[in-house]
Amino acid sequence: MKRISIFAVPLLIFAFALAVWAEMGPQAVSPMPQVTANAAQAFVSGQIVVKGEGVAPADKSIGPGQKKIMAIRAAKVAAFREIAEIVDGVAVSGETMLVNASVQSDTVRTTVQGLIKGAQVVGQEYYDPLSETAVVFLSVPMTGPNGLIAQLLPQVAPMYPAPMAPLYLPPASVPVEVRNYDGLILDVRDHVFKPALINRVVTRNGEIIYDPAKVAQNILVERGAAEYTNDVGKAKALLGERGSGNPVVVKAGGVVKSTDALVEPEDASNIFSSNQTSNFLEGAKVVFVLK
Repeated sequence: MKRISIFAVPLLIFAFALAVWAEMGPQAVSPMPQVTANAAQAFVSGQIVVKGEGVAPADKSIGPGQKKIMAIRAAKVAAFREIAEIVDGVAVSGETMLVNASVQSDTVRTTVQGLIKGAQVVGQEYYDPLSETAVVFLSVPMTGPNGLIAQLLPQVAPMYPAPMAPLYLPPASVPVEVRNYDGLILDVRDHVFKPALINRVVTRNGEIIYDPAKVAQNILVERGAAEYTNDVGKAKALLGERGSGNPVVVKAGGVVKSTDALVEPEDASNIFSSNQTSNFLEGAKVVFVLK
């Protein structure tokens, strides 16, 4: 009977482990969520995702199980702080941030606090007992019934009324040609543009073409006031999901106060005439293409 050397046993175990790992493949490891770097990225991705890290107390009298619980709890506290920082950085309109709106309104502040506390755990890990470190990922949606936009836009919009300018109407001297566009894509990549709760589209005279504050609340809850991406093709795909098959693509002529896209007279006329028949602005079928 052949004998296996005692030194060969660890090698056999190692070889077996490698075979199992190869069989499982990379998919066996759960991917960690993509963390949101700033408020602008949250508008593009449609959610705020943050990472919090926590370490168990160094007290040796605490058992391993209790240390794990306390490390995870500390990680969650850190993640809540990260979410608060991202939310505070969300632009309302112009240079006004959500943190300023919270200071002005108890209702807005309470809603923000509720959104942060209601963040969902989307990833969690506790590392080996030696490091005793936990990582927790929390997420807050930007859209949907419980999303940041739907919850806050109806409250902050009355606090920041539209500029003292009329809604856009084409000049009487220019004949209005009705187009069949059914969506709007604003290309603002040539300008410093900031995604916000209220991103308006205006003319050089300050006339309002699109104001999210005028969109029906049920639409804002369902999809938000607009969508954001970094590619025109992706913008068309997003509008396609909203039933828009022929959007007009407009290159912005400038930006007003960082959050309002400015369009030239001919583009303003095209947007207005198309909307007369398809009402895509009232349906918030608007996408901003960012850098």
